[in-house]
Amino acid sequence: MDAELEQQLSKIRLQAVSKAPHQQQHAAMLLAVEETIREQGAPAEPASYFAALLTLLEQQAGAGSKGLSGTIIYLLSIVLPGVSHLMLRAKFSTMMAVLSQSLDLGSADVALLRSVISCLETVLAAQDAGSWGLAISQGTFRSLLALSTDSKPKIRKRAQEAVSTLLSRPPPPAIVHPAAHITARFVIDTLSGAKSDAQAALHILQLLKTTDMIWPSEEFGGLCEALMQLPKLNMPFVTTLSFQAIESVFSSATDSLDEDQFRDLLIDIVDLKPNANDSLASEAWLKIIQKGYTAYAQISPEACFQSLPDLIDLIIPDIELGKPTTREAATQCIWATIRECIPDSMLGSAGVGQLIKTLASG
Repeated sequence: MDAELEQQLSKIRLQAVSKAPHQQQHAAMLLAVEETIREQGAPAEPASYFAALLTLLEQQAGAGSKGLSGTIIYLLSIVLPGVSHLMLRAKFSTMMAVLSQSLDLGSADVALLRSVISCLETVLAAQDAGSWGLAISQGTFRSLLALSTDSKPKIRKRAQEAVSTLLSRPPPPAIVHPAAHITARFVIDTLSGAKSDAQAALHILQLLKTTDMIWPSEEFGGLCEALMQLPKLNMPFVTTLSFQAIESVFSSATDSLDEDQFRDLLIDIVDLKPNANDSLASEAWLKIIQKGYTAYAQISPEACFQSLPDLIDLIIPDIELGKPTTREAATQCIWATIRECIPDSMLGSAGVGQLIKTLASG
């Protein structure tokens, strides 16, 4: 058995003398499972623990015993990472069925839901691309997305971690995760309702900010459009997070958009420039501009170069009027765009001279 797993199980065994009832229950269940494994002559391996715990969970699924089911699922969440992907695929339907029931059963129980989320993450991560096309897989993933906007911080954080991890590791040979379309539609729908449910939109923006994935090209335009509408709601924190989310998803833009679409997206972002006195929003916007123009220089070097004077004119007020951190971000943005967006073929040209005049006048 893996040393790390054995260490975790050893700690649980010691909880038999704990004063906390739930820890005593965890230890008692583990000791009972290990006794069953010994009686059956099975090896003390993750697969044996998994088989015994899954059998118990199936027995409890219809009994409505939240405490016992919660204990079993907690132990499963610890054991599952050590179980082979082959076995997790073989037991996929069974696992999804019993865990989905437990998900409903524990809707108000933070500890149980966190354990369920951990189990779902591990089981879904083991599946191949074909399994992600099943209705039960998509339904389960939608449940994780819904939990990523849950009002309870611990549940929301754990669900967001699971969603981010799954999306960042598409099953081979896929480059775009099979659940990316589901995620994009959920994100767009949630952000579109930001005016009536700003809290859910904030949670989704936090998810976007921390998720490293390739977005489906056909969904990218709708995603950007939804994000671009948020600053217009005049909610400062939403505006800042929306800029940070745009920056996070921007890495997919060069792969998802053609030259004209990318240019139009960049123009829309430029038009959303915050007031220089709004330091958080300004610094987030400047980061997007820096990243966006660097990418634009790779797609269309000459067009990008021609647009620099107007861009610098737009940014100079942030240096003149902004707070110290904004001035620093604006200066860095200008120098980065000059460094990255002037093609070698343009050095010594009249355009470079115009840039120098623009900077000197600023």
